[in-house]
Amino acid sequence: MDDADRKQLQAFVKHWLRQAGRTPADLGQALGLPSASLPTLLNELVRTNARLGPSGLVERLCLINERWQGAGDFDPDPDVLEDQLDLLLEAIQREPI
Repeated sequence: MDDADRKQLQAFVKHWLRQAGRTPADLGQALGLPSASLPTLLNELVRTNARLGPSGLVERLCLINERWQGAGDFDPDPDVLEDQLDLLLEAIQREPI
């Protein structure tokens, strides 16, 4: 992931947390991290992307989002999830930071 991708991921995470009414601490807890600083969160997400690929990263974030929303019977389809993340990322890129 290059610097531009990392900046997009950071913008996405900030926007997502605002929209979900969550904090970096919530995301840190969901990821099982001892620290909730934004750099720590981004490093974990970059590692997830490197280990599982973009669809694995999307699946992990969507599972966290569904857990936050309380949907217990969520069965992710990685192809659908990746399409949804692409659409969300496009929407975020159009918004001023």
